[in-house]
Amino acid sequence: MYNPSLHPQVRYSLEAMTKGLFFFLQSSPLEKITVSQICAQAGLTRRTFYRNCEKKEDLILYACDRLIEEQLSEVDFSSRDAEALYCHFFAFWEAHRQFLSAIFQYGFFKQFVDRYVGLCSERMHFPLQDSASEESRDTRLFRYFSDSFLLGGLSRMLYAWNEEDFCFSAKEMARTILFLVPVPDNISLASGNPAGTDRSPF
Repeated sequence: MYNPSLHPQVRYSLEAMTKGLFFFLQSSPLEKITVSQICAQAGLTRRTFYRNCEKKEDLILYACDRLIEEQLSEVDFSSRDAEALYCHFFAFWEAHRQFLSAIFQYGFFKQFVDRYVGLCSERMHFPLQDSASEESRDTRLFRYFSDSFLLGGLSRMLYAWNEEDFCFSAKEMARTILFLVPVPDNISLASGNPAGTDRSPF
């Protein structure tokens, strides 16, 4: 739903309505919040809401895409400092813990992971269906699977971390991952392959 090229007025409306929704989520369950309340808090009309959304859940998906884009824009995919990358991942989402609690509570976990995998793959690699890419389909599939494995696992750790009220620091979470799945020094986290190679197991 989020698109960096959105018209500024559309983006303003979506941002205002999303803030309005999350304002009410601090004290009310999603099913009790009305479109009229969201619009009043945002200073917009119901007509504006329905011009941009079909239902209030669309605002959660908008926030999901926007925050994932923001987090990925801060990542240096050429870095081989796995601990720093994982620390950034957990610190970013800890700063947005209200958002995380909402998507997990209201059943948006699968959409969150799917959007993460899709947006991350777009940033790091050619799209899976891009036949013009010089990469072989096997290599693109390998990267898609590795992205799914990594981001699915990270997202599940976010889920558990949220359930335990962020009981460990971002650095402790990062070190837990490195203990469970060590990253060899010559592995590029952006590709999952040894540095300077373009190999897959297929």
